[in-house]
Amino acid sequence: MDDGLINVEWLNVIIALGLVAVAIGLSYFQGFGIEKDLIVGVIRSVLQLAILGWLLVYVFNIQSIWLTVLILVAMGLIASFTAKGRMKRPYPGAIPVLWISITAGSFFSLAYITILSFSDPVALTPRYLIPLGGMAIGNVLNGITLASERFHRELKSQKDMIEVLLSLGADAYRAAAEPMRHAFTAALIPTINALMVIGLIQIPGVMVGLVMSNQDPQVAARYQLMIMFMLVGAKVISVTLGLRLSLKKYFTPEHQLRSELL
Repeated sequence: MDDGLINVEWLNVIIALGLVAVAIGLSYFQGFGIEKDLIVGVIRSVLQLAILGWLLVYVFNIQSIWLTVLILVAMGLIASFTAKGRMKRPYPGAIPVLWISITAGSFFSLAYITILSFSDPVALTPRYLIPLGGMAIGNVLNGITLASERFHRELKSQKDMIEVLLSLGADAYRAAAEPMRHAFTAALIPTINALMVIGLIQIPGVMVGLVMSNQDPQVAARYQLMIMFMLVGAKVISVTLGLRLSLKKYFTPEHQLRSELL
């Protein structure tokens, strides 16, 4: 042990994998059909985290801000392709829209929290920027995926009403205001729920990690609050921008609905 932190070996990880085996078994016997997804997910997570652990050792040693930014940009790009892959019917030009939206919200919130909130040069090192940036990008990925799917579904279900509003002189933004509102709300519900129960029935990961490493629980709580606020800001900015940019894909410059995309 080191300052209260248990040293976890690969054997410990393999033992923990037994819980996934239970999940796979239950899925198989209940006929849920997610065994393949679970196995692929486990294999990918092991490989990806092992590579990330090796990469972070290298990055932390060289302390390069430019390499850190490059890694964060690459993470945003990967998140964009992932978000597009989760969309049942992605619109043309989805990758640039998703990448701009994801990186804009994530990078702005990350810069705000590290420069203004932490207000310490240490926060601008890879040891802070990469984990915090990863959390922001991952959180935004889930939000913008939910928003994109819900926006497409709402446009499709309200197609007739939208065309009536357009025929009465409404522009694309006003005609699609209701679908955008529903999409935005759907994306933010998980975040709002997390804010409501944090500290009551849920102890978030960052706070758990700090407490388990023998840090002051009050300091851990303040860390977690700052990160939660960063995640809220990142998601709201990215989802708002993503919806506004995708709106331009679903409508022509003459404010006509592209029905073929629905």
